[in-house]
Amino acid sequence: MPRGSQTDGRRGNKIKGGRPLKKRPFDYGDLRLMVLALVAHKPRHGYEIIRQIEQKFDGAYIPSPGAIYPAIGWLEDMKFVTVAEHEVGRKCAQITEAGSAFLAANADAVSAIWARKPGSGRAGAPQEVVAAMDALKAAIRDRLGAAPANTDIVDVANKISRLASELTRDAQAQQTSIFTRYRFEPKRRKLRIARKYYLTPHMIRLVLTGDDLKDFESRGFDDHVKLFLPSQDQPHQEDRKPIMRDYTPRAFDPDARTLTLDFAVHQAGPATQWALEARPGDSVSIGGPRGSSVIADVFDWWLLIGDETALPAIGRQVEALGQGSHVITLAAVDGPDDEQVFDTAANATCHWVHRPEAEAANPSSLLEAANSMSLPHGRGFVWIAAEAAVARALRDHFLEKGHPREALKAAGYWTRGTADASDKSLA
Repeated sequence: MPRGSQTDGRRGNKIKGGRPLKKRPFDYGDLRLMVLALVAHKPRHGYEIIRQIEQKFDGAYIPSPGAIYPAIGWLEDMKFVTVAEHEVGRKCAQITEAGSAFLAANADAVSAIWARKPGSGRAGAPQEVVAAMDALKAAIRDRLGAAPANTDIVDVANKISRLASELTRDAQAQQTSIFTRYRFEPKRRKLRIARKYYLTPHMIRLVLTGDDLKDFESRGFDDHVKLFLPSQDQPHQEDRKPIMRDYTPRAFDPDARTLTLDFAVHQAGPATQWALEARPGDSVSIGGPRGSSVIADVFDWWLLIGDETALPAIGRQVEALGQGSHVITLAAVDGPDDEQVFDTAANATCHWVHRPEAEAANPSSLLEAANSMSLPHGRGFVWIAAEAAVARALRDHFLEKGHPREALKAAGYWTRGTADASDKSLA
């Protein structure tokens, strides 16, 4: 499914409504100091910094990626941090000597920032956890008394540090047990179109084949490959740079060496136009996947939400789940004729929202449907992919409802008004 090209030719007014804007509890200067203080302990990537700040303020303040990454960029421009790859697929910020000096000069300001209380973060916390935290605070006050000895302070601090380390290890172990990441060697493959047909009035299916698929791998249902298309902008063939678009491998047959890709028919960008004009026997090149992120099958139920761009991933996962699995889908399409049927042994319940293509960047229809759903009991995983603002609104909806962040994955497969733009790490 095209993730960036979905927006080609699409324009619209800014969405009104939604949650009211609130005054920021911290300005950008505060945020930069927070980021610098956190990376002073160890190199951290952006979403780890977000989680650390969330923990520092007990969930009462969670900065957005749109605030964190500009702060990191400013610190890098000022030579206070360097940014380099420290984990597989993760670029982390690391403090420099200049950054350490700047942090030391602003130590009082940093202490004042961490001491702030930007509202209560206990509203959504389990009552048992709130009671335990209150008991811990009372025990610390009783132990230390009015004039604690230094040995008492050190002892209490060590016990709190050990407890925090244990909880952090537990959280990391839980996160690791959910996601398994695989890396593949990048390779460009030249294929040809074996079959082409309309799956629905607004969805073209192409089946690609070729010997270059002999070592193709795709382990995650939301993987993506790069489709390389010729550009017509340059007059000379040798000067032409290919247009690249991301698509989800809908199906792969290693024995037949066939790869299936689905293309949404919308206001045509270059990839859609190519799919409309493509014929069996035509050649095309792809690259990737560069890697897969596989979600462990440890959940009692799955909820998969998206628009047309997400249907290949949704369909692939629904069909991959076996007997006894419980999966719910919620998808937005133009109308009844664009609904798809998935062949699966799982217990699947499909919900469809009909809205015109012009409203694809408006989250209201999917939010309304999601809000009216009754989800099963037990441990569930929520997966979301749509236009970036829509995916973000749905992510926030489920987090506000108390769904665990580690059991949720949201991605912006396209961005309104911007060609070939995506944000695959909203959560």
